[in-house]
Amino acid sequence: MTQKNDEHLGVAYHPLQSEQLENPFPFYARLRNEEPITFSPEIGAWLVTRYQDVRAILAQPDVFSSRDLTRPLSALTPAALQILRQGYPMAPTAISSDGLNHQRFREPYVKALSVSRIASHEPYIRTVVHRLLDQLETSNSADFITQFAYPLTLEVILHVIGIPGEHMAKVKAWCEDLVDFLYADLTEERQVECAKGMVAFQHYIVRLIEDRRQNPHLDMISDLLHFQVSNQPPLSTHELVSAFCGFLMAGHRTTVDLLGNGMALLQQSREQWQALCEQPERIPTAIEEILRYDSPVQALYRTTTQSTHLAGVQLPAGTLLLLVFGSANRDEGQFPDAHVFNSQRTPNRHMAFGHGIHFCVGAPLARLEGSIAFEALTQRLPGIRLVEGQHLAHVPILAFRGYQKLHVTWP
Repeated sequence: MTQKNDEHLGVAYHPLQSEQLENPFPFYARLRNEEPITFSPEIGAWLVTRYQDVRAILAQPDVFSSRDLTRPLSALTPAALQILRQGYPMAPTAISSDGLNHQRFREPYVKALSVSRIASHEPYIRTVVHRLLDQLETSNSADFITQFAYPLTLEVILHVIGIPGEHMAKVKAWCEDLVDFLYADLTEERQVECAKGMVAFQHYIVRLIEDRRQNPHLDMISDLLHFQVSNQPPLSTHELVSAFCGFLMAGHRTTVDLLGNGMALLQQSREQWQALCEQPERIPTAIEEILRYDSPVQALYRTTTQSTHLAGVQLPAGTLLLLVFGSANRDEGQFPDAHVFNSQRTPNRHMAFGHGIHFCVGAPLARLEGSIAFEALTQRLPGIRLVEGQHLAHVPILAFRGYQKLHVTWP
């Protein structure tokens, strides 16, 4: 079954359009039940939607490569390409490489995000959380995304990497340019704008690298600069630039969506919010269900390295696949009552952070941020609620799922 015809459900996959953008889950259920492996002409990839198939792919990196993970959704225009030539080539990094090259990037990340190093950041995270809540409490309403989730996660990732906090606004704008460039359907004008932001981002990172070569710190920049896998070349400047730009973008964006999606879910299930207010020790388990039920990472690419069969479908070498984590994490075959948000679900073997050798190295940091944030929110603002009547709109991008705004109020 390798044909791609108009009778397939894949032709109805429109992830950036309103109905599927806002609530893709009914369509995901149809795909799992009727065509778990199907071709999407719009994306130019085969959709993989069942839990067991996604997990099997992630467990075989030699057969299913990560090399095209950062493939832009929109075809690059000549104008954008001309601007990108003023920067550094986008090199494969930990998330988009395989074998020894993957190891060259991952090992210093593992060091920088070890259990002891993550624990050392906890006081800083708590300080930022409570400072932001102090600011919120001067009023009785806020946009939870722009006034809490974004500043928290971005300030924390800047601190971990070793970037001065006063540069937060421009780093945020550059990260948004990178996200849109990779995962949004762009006009030529917006693509050019994103390319300019990416080049500025790259040159900024190079200046930081040059500074750390002369003045090492206890931060991730220094870790990657001075770590070398045995018998392998050190990371080059353009590899470091790609690594830091990508980690900055993904390292805070996914946690923004974890917090925003979690707040919306818990406010739409007020009894579960109230239970966490009364028993905050339940928050880590609730974090796992938020990650499963409304996964911040909705979909990522893999590419076959050889001819292979998957769920009865013959896939030639070089076939592009889109692993739909948002569907896999709602698979009824893996999760009883998968359509129900149960903040105390156990066991919960979701794949929001992936699986196998590419399991997200930042998962412990994201979990810690989420737990500290919701612990503080339940204790300091137990009466927080969604503003009634607002339209909850998602950001129109392929890889990530999160809200544009989330207006909340409290007594």
